[in-house]
Amino acid sequence: MKRLLCSKQGSPSLILPPTNGNRRKNGVSRYGCLESIKFKRINRSDNWVTDTVIFYHNHPFTTPSKIRYLPINRSISQTSKLLFSSLAEVNVPVSQQAAYFSNQPGGVQNMGCMKMVINNMVRDDRIDLKNYDVDLIVEEFEMNKSENEEFFYDLVKDDEGRLKHLFWADPTMIENYKLFGNSVTFDTTYKTNVYSMVFGIFCG
Repeated sequence: MKRLLCSKQGSPSLILPPTNGNRRKNGVSRYGCLESIKFKRINRSDNWVTDTVIFYHNHPFTTPSKIRYLPINRSISQTSKLLFSSLAEVNVPVSQQAAYFSNQPGGVQNMGCMKMVINNMVRDDRIDLKNYDVDLIVEEFEMNKSENEEFFYDLVKDDEGRLKHLFWADPTMIENYKLFGNSVTFDTTYKTNVYSMVFGIFCG
C-alpha cells in the first residue's frame, strides 16, 4: 500500500524568536492538511488501484507566480546543466545566466528552477573540480610540453601526495630571462588563493 500526502501535511513548525535581532523569521510551511490519496496492490501483482481519496485542503493553493518555488520544480534538466556549466566556465555570473534562461521559456515563472539552484550547482561543480585541479594542471602542462619541447615544469609533493611546490616556464619566459637576466624582479602573493600558498613570479 502506498499513500501520497499534501506537502502541507503535518503540524506547523514552531517559529523560534529572533536572537539579538539577527535570526531570520521562518515562514510556516505546515498546516496540518489532511489531503491524501491511497493506493493498494491487487493480489501482490504489479497492478495498483486507488483505494481512498481525501479531498480536504485547509490552506490556500500556491499561486501560478509561486509555483516555481515548489520542491518539484527545483530541478535542472541535463541539457540546462550543460549550458550552465559552460557559461560558468567562462565566468558568466549566475545572475546573468538566470536572466538569460528566464527569457527563453517565456518568463522567470516558467524557468523550472530558481537562481539558488543554479548557485548550488555551480558551487558543487567547483568543489568537484577542486578535488582534481592538480591532475588537471599537470595534464595541461603535459599537453604544452608535447606541443613544445622547450616548455618546462616540475612539481614536488608531500608525504601524503599533496602538491607542495610547482614551477613552470614556457619558451617565451625562458627566452626573456636569457635576454634580460641581468635585471630580475621577484614578486609574491600570499594567502590570496583558496590554498593559502605562496605564488612567486620571476621576471627578467
